Amino acid sequence: MIPKSCCVCVGRPPWKRRGLRMGKAVSVSTEKKQGKSAATKAAVPAPPKAAPTERDKRESLDAKARILSRRKRVQVKSTGEGSKMELDAMHSDFEGWSAQLKDAFGTTSHDFMARSMALLGTAMQRSGNGRAEGINAGLAVVAGVRPENETEAMLAVQMAATHEAAMSMLDIARGNGTVPAIQAAGGLAVKLLRTYTAQIEALAKLRRGGEQTVRVEHVHVYPGGQAIVGNVSNHGGGGGTQQSGDQPHAPIDPKAIAFAPGSPVWSEDTGRNAVPVPGRER
Repeated sequence: MIPKSCCVCVGRPPWKRRGLRMGKAVSVSTEKKQGKSAATKAAVPAPPKAAPTERDKRESLDAKARILSRRKRVQVKSTGEGSKMELDAMHSDFEGWSAQLKDAFGTTSHDFMARSMALLGTAMQRSGNGRAEGINAGLAVVAGVRPENETEAMLAVQMAATHEAAMSMLDIARGNGTVPAIQAAGGLAVKLLRTYTAQIEALAKLRRGGEQTVRVEHVHVYPGGQAIVGNVSNHGGGGGTQQSGDQPHAPIDPKAIAFAPGSPVWSEDTGRNAVPVPGRER
């Protein structure tokens, strides 16, 4: 027969018999341990950094001088969040800041500048970063290109967006462990990088007006030969029939293929007496 004093304890876990709350006790002890470890880490001072060498000082001064010689890129700051976010100037001269933005995009149109800013904000946005940071990065790219008109500005915006998308695809390919995802993201990155190179070539062609210049740096003239030394340009463009004299392979000087006096001219061998060949007598 079980004593009445033990009836309360039957079927109950040992920790309930003692009236303990294990979850709370464990959490308190864990917090105490974490607090002690955090306090121990905070108490350890960080090792001091090494002093810069003389070479480091010279290169730092040189880098500061080059930065000061460069043109400062225009920047924006954002206020508000989401649809209520607005872009504002970095200083009190709002008119001067607006002029800097228009000059960065090579335009006098406020609407074109505002639309280009909106496109940059969409293309350069990344999760976890402020929108002003992406816009300022894109503005640095556009201002570095120094577009002379709206067409060059659109190419500069496309270049910034293409580069950002390519780097995002490479980041996805590197962080994904599955082969199909790596192949898909890597393939898109390769196409985007090729597009970026094509955009740079298109900008260079646009600025030189389609003119192609061939520069000859080394000319070897051997004895008895002649050469034309000078700037030879091939002006591109479609339509119309060109004369042979306008082509780069046509001779410019009529004397270029003329005979130069004193140079040897090859000809057939002169005739000689026949040499008798001995044979058998018949």
